[in-house]
Amino acid sequence: MGHAAAGGRGRVGLARALLLALVLAAGRALPARAQEAAPIRVLVRVLTAGERMPLGYSVVEVPALGIERLTGAGGTTSLAFAAAGPQRFRVKRLGYLPKDTTVTLTDAPSQVLEVVLARASFRLDAVRVVGWPPCRRPGLREADAQVRGVVEQLRQNAERYRLLTRAYPFFYTMEREFGARATDGSYIADSRSVTAVSGTPDWTYRPGTLIARTGGAGMPAEWVMRIPSIRDLAEDAFIDNHCFHVAGLEEHEGARLLRVDIIAAERLRGVDVNVVAWLDPRDFQLRHATFTLTKPPPQVRGLLYSTTKATYREVLPFVPVLQELLAENTVQQGRARTETRVLIERQRIQALRYTGARPDSLLADTLRRDSLPPPARPR
Repeated sequence: MGHAAAGGRGRVGLARALLLALVLAAGRALPARAQEAAPIRVLVRVLTAGERMPLGYSVVEVPALGIERLTGAGGTTSLAFAAAGPQRFRVKRLGYLPKDTTVTLTDAPSQVLEVVLARASFRLDAVRVVGWPPCRRPGLREADAQVRGVVEQLRQNAERYRLLTRAYPFFYTMEREFGARATDGSYIADSRSVTAVSGTPDWTYRPGTLIARTGGAGMPAEWVMRIPSIRDLAEDAFIDNHCFHVAGLEEHEGARLLRVDIIAAERLRGVDVNVVAWLDPRDFQLRHATFTLTKPPPQVRGLLYSTTKATYREVLPFVPVLQELLAENTVQQGRARTETRVLIERQRIQALRYTGARPDSLLADTLRRDSLPPPARPR
């Protein structure tokens, strides 16, 4: 028994030694795994060419990883990468030419990437009074460099809005007012209501879907006209079905703005929209847009003409959001359809409220009613 006890103690001692060895091995392995899992931090700093001043609120993308970020006011953002190696970055900012660059990341835990952007510069003349030809070759494939450059700036407006809604979801408190133009030309308001509207529309532009029937679940069925939102202007479906013309500078709403005319393709069989967009020539921010239906929709009896004017405002620097819509619909009414009236709907944002985190530069919700300029009135 003495030998058995000794052997038992030997086996227990060996087992404890093995267990201790495993624990020690695990203890030695943990730092190695932690080191492998530790991300590589890259501080991206966006600067102007020449002056090398910070470019706040730039967009930094890493397409391969699906990363899309807005820099802060100081022009920087921090990104994390799992491993060293080449990474493609795309950096954009309104008023500047976008830049693609590929950088090989090292094993260093902290790295800095500086990206310098050159200011966008186009020859901008006064608007020429010309009629644009039918849009038979939509898209930008055959457009000249100026048109492509200006449309890139227009597209950045839409992309920045899309990024805002993705990173900081919000909703509008919207006042809706319905009225009509009287026979003497004056405007008469019939009704008003307030409703909450998501900042992310539940419809995305596709040809042939601007006229839709709503209703069901006890609600009356009716035809509605959808107007493309600001984010639709960045979609390939919209760009590939419209022709773009840089008309030039003109006075609009008390400011000298760059006018861009957007014409729906002739091949589209359904109802679509022609758009006139006005950009600030200093930074190419979208300020105003007018959407006009290409033809009366057959589903809406008596409608002759429809146009909607949109006004946009910054909610973050260089991130435009909708402030106001003013729609005017010319209709024929009466049993014989001989009475022509102009029906008016005005939608005005009273407030914008975030449903989660707010951008770092905002301490409160934005677009408060007391911070907005007076509403536009139908003329």
